Amino acid sequence: MVNETVDKLRDEFRRDFQFFAYRCLKIRTKNNGVVPFVLNSVQLDLLDKFYDAMKMKGRARFIVLKARQMGLSTFIEALLYWWTIYHRGVKSLVLTHKDSATKELFEMTRRYHERTPNEFKPQAHRDSTNELAFSAIDSAIKTATAGSKNVGHGSTIQCLHWSEVSRSNNQADMTAGVMQTVPTGEGTMIFLESTANGLGEYFHQTWQGAIRGENEFTPVFYPWTAMIEYRQSAEGVEFSQEEREYQALYGIDDEQLAWRQAKMRQFEGSPERKLALFCEQYPITAEEAFQSSDNSFISADAVITARKAKYDGIGAIVAAVDPARKGRDSTGFVIRQGRKVLKMLRWKYPDTMTIATRCAAMIEEFKVDALFVDTVGLGAGVYDRLVQLGYANRVFEAVASARADKSETYANKRAEMYERMNEWLMSGADIPDSDLLQSDLLMLGYEYDSNDRLKLQSKKSFDRSPDLADALAMTFYTLHIMPKGEQPEEYKGLYRPPTNGGIMIRGNV
Repeated sequence: MVNETVDKLRDEFRRDFQFFAYRCLKIRTKNNGVVPFVLNSVQLDLLDKFYDAMKMKGRARFIVLKARQMGLSTFIEALLYWWTIYHRGVKSLVLTHKDSATKELFEMTRRYHERTPNEFKPQAHRDSTNELAFSAIDSAIKTATAGSKNVGHGSTIQCLHWSEVSRSNNQADMTAGVMQTVPTGEGTMIFLESTANGLGEYFHQTWQGAIRGENEFTPVFYPWTAMIEYRQSAEGVEFSQEEREYQALYGIDDEQLAWRQAKMRQFEGSPERKLALFCEQYPITAEEAFQSSDNSFISADAVITARKAKYDGIGAIVAAVDPARKGRDSTGFVIRQGRKVLKMLRWKYPDTMTIATRCAAMIEEFKVDALFVDTVGLGAGVYDRLVQLGYANRVFEAVASARADKSETYANKRAEMYERMNEWLMSGADIPDSDLLQSDLLMLGYEYDSNDRLKLQSKKSFDRSPDLADALAMTFYTLHIMPKGEQPEEYKGLYRPPTNGGIMIRGNV
């Protein structure tokens, strides 16, 4: 090859990963053997996000939640190889959740290197069972199995790819160890990518933090519908009512629905178990991915439907505030009128006086009939200040641990509030189109106590509180029914008179 052509191509390969992948890298496919690496639609989308991050910030930090078999591990592995061989002094580390996956990914890296023409790659001076090292440019790429707290210690890593984070052992040790070895400077990157594995573990917590903007990661979710390959002929296929409702809710076509049906037949167990497994491995929303393997009290379908619904606000205007001052929690504030949430806010204020002042402003702006304040802890100060400001007739204490109105059915007031909110969502509601609110609503699981009373999962199981869900549930702290002659027909039967001491609120609470 003429040197001028080699130099030109080398410059193009250094600038354009997609071109480099097609011309130099080979992947092993299921049906067609070893072929040039042509990026699929999901891989191209993540590549664009990577380019944007490097252009805007000089570094990349992504947490990627995905459906199965999208080729994202293959793509990120190739991206790290490309970056490593075209930059000096780069140490790259690839972590996987088990030894077999570690071996598979390193074999993939070795295939990338072996199939890349010599003119466009540095020579490896060390080629071991898990590392390629290039002495001429002082760079290396290595794979390891997550689980050992010593992985990555004693070295600086510029590029990290942690595959199937949610299924890795000793995640806390890995976070305290290898994650701390990646510097914050330009040219560095971290990719955390995984399918979901329930609630509460490191990947879920980091995802939630990214959604709230509380860490350095950009959250990226790819539903199964993002793969154009996930479809098959629908000719002769009969669909159930549930399938048609799923199709209408998410706007998928018959070929995608036929693929979903065929995929679910491959799972073992009851229809409910098959559906749960499909939702976990092939989610269509991020919340579905995390919740499918858990026992979320609130229905994801009801929340998704409510995000898209449109209702007019009718009846009393009821608000609730769940105050927070320190830590990762925020003050959640919600205003609801009948079926419609009028306003939803999260505040990070350092003192109760500021929270009370904002609540007073909301009472005036929205002409709130009743504001419920969580008075456990610092909320008592918010309540007292609002009473001092002259809102005693419109501000009421809310205590989640209090005795439920129906104490034979609910373990405490908290469970009763959430059940009322759940019934409201199931019967038709209009909530903000917010991923954060949906995440909060779907966070909590449930169980029944020894007296067969509903009991919600403790918030101590998580690293944060579902602030917005708690505030929305508090708008159902007590229920009052208007005289039937004054009540709009659509609300009849949905609400019950108060039994907590006779708080009377004019309108539909």
